[in-house]
Amino acid sequence: MCDIIWCKKCDTVNYLDPFNFWNWEGKIKCAGCDTVYYIHMIQGHMYRGPEERPGEEPDILPLFADKPNQGYEQILPGTPGKTRPYNCLPREIYLGRADYRKFSIRGYPMRAWAPQPPSAGIAGSHGFKWEIEKLSPEVWEEFLEKKKKGEVKDW
Repeated sequence: MCDIIWCKKCDTVNYLDPFNFWNWEGKIKCAGCDTVYYIHMIQGHMYRGPEERPGEEPDILPLFADKPNQGYEQILPGTPGKTRPYNCLPREIYLGRADYRKFSIRGYPMRAWAPQPPSAGIAGSHGFKWEIEKLSPEVWEEFLEKKKKGEVKDW
């Protein structure tokens, strides 16, 4: 959910994301016509504004804007001089696949780590007896190294 500034000059809806504008006071520029508006938001509610401030420099740009009466023409995030880039994009470590953890928070090997060896069968179940030395020798060696360094903890 976000607040908006609907510029009546150019019929553009400027979207103000709550993360930046939750408790904020300053000037924002319309993405459609470059009109500068002053707003004061407290706890996500518009306390004062939007008031037009001609000739002043904006503090920040909106994240996204569109023109609903003109076929929803969009001004996407990161458009130079119109909108700011979306800085909450996933980091480069998020590649669309899960992060695999081999060890629990206490340092013990976990049975759920992947990729499991092909002997795990269709559902990837090893039953109750898990022979880590045979199934995952590299994880077993890593566990022994952690144990030597004192990184493995009990309750």
